[in-house]
Amino acid sequence: MASGPFTLAELARAAGMSVDDVQFYRDCGLLQPPRRQRGRTDDLAFQVEHVERLRLIQRAIANGFFLEDIERVVDEATPVTCNEVYRISVDRLAEYRVARSSGHPTVVALEELIELCGRVGDRKDCEILVSLANSEPEVG
Repeated sequence: MASGPFTLAELARAAGMSVDDVQFYRDCGLLQPPRRQRGRTDDLAFQVEHVERLRLIQRAIANGFFLEDIERVVDEATPVTCNEVYRISVDRLAEYRVARSSGHPTVVALEELIELCGRVGDRKDCEILVSLANSEPEVG
């Protein structure tokens, strides 16, 4: 992966999504704003962490999380514990089990994520978030 800085179009391409999707996630507050480039006062650019955030968003959606769930767990200003991420996952799984069969890919993906979770620590310790940050989407 390129190391940045990225324009909006380059960011979208690096994350494997459309510019409209990137703008949507930015407008929803899920994607942090671009940063000023070093040594340049007026130039804003996206960085590698923006690509990583977009990929986490894609994986979370593919694994059954809603946008409001993602917003809650990625908002650095809001303290979130691993147990809270676990609860969100369990609640989402319960909803999917009502609406879909037990073998549905989203149900299976959430069950697998929940099994990883130790429910101890804060956001950075959460195996669910670590898995979403480091793996490919489970379902399409």
